[in-house]
Amino acid sequence: MTYLLLLLLSIIFLQDVKERKVYVFLFILSAFLGGSIYYLNSILSVFLINIGVNLIFILLLFFILKLYCKYKLKKNIFEAIGLGDFLFFIVLAVSFPIVSFFVLFSISLIFSLVLYIVLKPILKQKTIPLAGFQALFLIIIISLNLALNIINLYII
Repeated sequence: MTYLLLLLLSIIFLQDVKERKVYVFLFILSAFLGGSIYYLNSILSVFLINIGVNLIFILLLFFILKLYCKYKLKKNIFEAIGLGDFLFFIVLAVSFPIVSFFVLFSISLIFSLVLYIVLKPILKQKTIPLAGFQALFLIIIISLNLALNIINLYII
């Protein structure tokens, strides 16, 4: 299952970087697969509570960004950030327990910013393929964890 998730994340990365569009079903499959992997490594009640907390955080983030875009940027939220980016946030939220989610989410945003700054001169479009860069980050983390068995991402 993990290798299939890595494949889906790779497709998300490639589509987002090349086309700035990702098929919605890829996010749905990734969320289902990521959530299934997490569920198999957890207890149902803990799984449900953690996903609930993570999704509440994403919802809160969405509304804060919506207000920021409306009043500060004077734009619609989806002019500032893509729908696919929020869908990828949901993929992360249902795939990991609270602590792992917050750590992976935060560091993936930093990773995406740094990668964008480095690649900006060669990117054709000047927008950040956030979902793609976050997918790449997750590919790296999951692959390293599979290869080196560093930490169980589903326990913390």
